[in-house]
Amino acid sequence: MAGDYSWRAQPALPCIGTRGKILEEGLPAMADLRQESIPYGLKLFFADGTVINWYRDSRRKTVYAEKNPQGHAFPRSAAAIEELVAIVEGGGTPAPQMIDDQGRPIGGFDGGASPNPGAGGWGVVLPDGRELCGGATHTTNNRMELTGAIRLLEETSGPLHAIGDSNYVIAGIERWIHSWRRRGWMTVANKPVENRDLWERLYELTQGRKIVWERVSGHRGHPLNERCDALSIQGRRAYQRKPARSAD
Repeated sequence: MAGDYSWRAQPALPCIGTRGKILEEGLPAMADLRQESIPYGLKLFFADGTVINWYRDSRRKTVYAEKNPQGHAFPRSAAAIEELVAIVEGGGTPAPQMIDDQGRPIGGFDGGASPNPGAGGWGVVLPDGRELCGGATHTTNNRMELTGAIRLLEETSGPLHAIGDSNYVIAGIERWIHSWRRRGWMTVANKPVENRDLWERLYELTQGRKIVWERVSGHRGHPLNERCDALSIQGRRAYQRKPARSAD
């Protein structure tokens, strides 16, 4: 259990927006493209080191860049492999970013555990529409909320408008953390600050950046927050232990 309670780089899971039957249309054969079947889609290996997970179902065709060493700008979804090939070969159009009225890129984060403590997950929507999620077997709501914020900042640079529903994260990074650091990571009640490892990482990521933190009400229909919540649930489910079957 100790490993779940110390900060380390958090791996992201392929986040599938919807599930359905895989379409069986023919796929192009390309010398610089290797294809491998994965649940609900295909994994595409390009010659330049790019690895794409392309999830195909009846509603959407989601793109997740597992490895993107060349920094290609992939869209959130693609109707055909040819669109992804065109981007890798330099013929693609960069995906539009979500921006606020001040020109800052907008990203969202969320996290939670059920039960608390228990299995937990985090979810992130990046300004270019890419989605990330992950989780832990035994964790807490607060740790997953913090992890979501950390992963959003790790995947972006420069100015950012970060949207979430966690007062713990947003009040903490905007106000409380300064007093904690002055007191040597002790609270006003002279107790050690909980989740210090995550707070230190989040504080480190904010340095030298202009970040606007916006808190919204959870489960009130905010589209970005609702999507992040759905991703965090998806991340949590990957870490929930299935109950053992009783012997017949």
